[in-house]
Amino acid sequence: MKPDALRFIPIPTTPQHIRAWSRYWLPFLPLIAKRSKESIDQLIDRIITGYTQIALVWDGKEAHALIGMQYTRRGEDLVAEIVWLTGRGMKDWTHLLPVMECYLKEKAHCTVIRPICRPGWSRLLKQHGYKTTHIVMEHTL
Repeated sequence: MKPDALRFIPIPTTPQHIRAWSRYWLPFLPLIAKRSKESIDQLIDRIITGYTQIALVWDGKEAHALIGMQYTRRGEDLVAEIVWLTGRGMKDWTHLLPVMECYLKEKAHCTVIRPICRPGWSRLLKQHGYKTTHIVMEHTL
C-alpha cells in the first residue's frame, strides 16, 4: 500500500458511526486487550460510551491501524491522551501524525497531545517533535 493512499479517519462517537465501522476496529481489540490486560468487553465499553474515541488509518477498503484518544482537562488546557496506537505497517502510516494533530487541535480543540506509549514509540515520536515529560512505571503485585 502506498503511504499516500492512507488516511486518518476519526470515528464520531455516535452509536450509529461506532456500529457502522465496528467490523474495521473490532479486529484490533484482541491485541490491545492482551497488552492492556483489559477484557475485550471493557474495551468495547470504553468505545461505545465515548470514553475513548477511536480513529482508523484507512486505505479506502480496510483499516491498517487503530488509534484510541481520551480527553482530559489540565487547567485551561484540553489534553488528548493517545492511549492506543496499534496496527500493521507502522512505517507506512506514521506520516499521518500531523493529520491527527491537526484534527485534535482544530476539531477537538485540544492544546496538548500526550501519547501514552510503549518505549519503542518514543523514538519515533521524538522525530515528530514530541518530548519526554513524564515516565510511567508499573509494578504488578
